[in-house]
Amino acid sequence: MPYDQNITVTEIKRLLQYLEFFEGPADTFYQEVNGWRCETDQVLAFRKALGDTGFLMVFDWGAWIREHEVFRELDRDIGEYIKNADLETLRKLVTSYLRGDRFNEGLFLTIVINGNMKQILWRLRQLMEETSEEK
Repeated sequence: MPYDQNITVTEIKRLLQYLEFFEGPADTFYQEVNGWRCETDQVLAFRKALGDTGFLMVFDWGAWIREHEVFRELDRDIGEYIKNADLETLRKLVTSYLRGDRFNEGLFLTIVINGNMKQILWRLRQLMEETSEEK
């Protein structure tokens, strides 16, 4: 799917299928291989789904994450900041984390393990429910 497209309810539901998995224990997100944490197949499938659904965006993610300093500290609980985030912010945040992982290996897995991805998906579900109620 192309980047920067409008994302449909069907595509959001596809991503939300992973929410239950991300609500599970942190040690189910990775396996140790020669002392390194490697993402499980489920996490890798979620990464692929993010691209396949068009959830990821093309923009200057480096500048955006610098402007949104709160999201740069990976161990920070971002729940309070995510609570009122709109869909575009969620998309930019996830895109920034995935792109940042190219330069800082393990970044994406860190936000999965610490529960930030779970909080992003909770907010995504809430946005979808709000959209359904408006119709």
